[in-house]
Amino acid sequence: MEPINRQEMEQYILHHLAITGIKTNLFEDTAITAVHQGSGGILRRANHLARGALIAAAKDQSRTVTADHVRLASTEIF
Repeated sequence: MEPINRQEMEQYILHHLAITGIKTNLFEDTAITAVHQGSGGILRRANHLARGALIAAAKDQSRTVTADHVRLASTEIF
């Protein structure tokens, strides 16, 4: 499977949030870019990274996922 581009990554993340019933985008634009860059556009890696970033944001009691949350998740995952 080929890596996806940044715009496709945003659509992918929004789709997965919608599946879980979340109607708003929890990821800041910089966080989506960080997920895309950190995963290399590979969906399986993006899933792990986004999930870790969501956990980091929850620990911070943040309503949004930031690029810093993604960076923190990447140090724990990869």
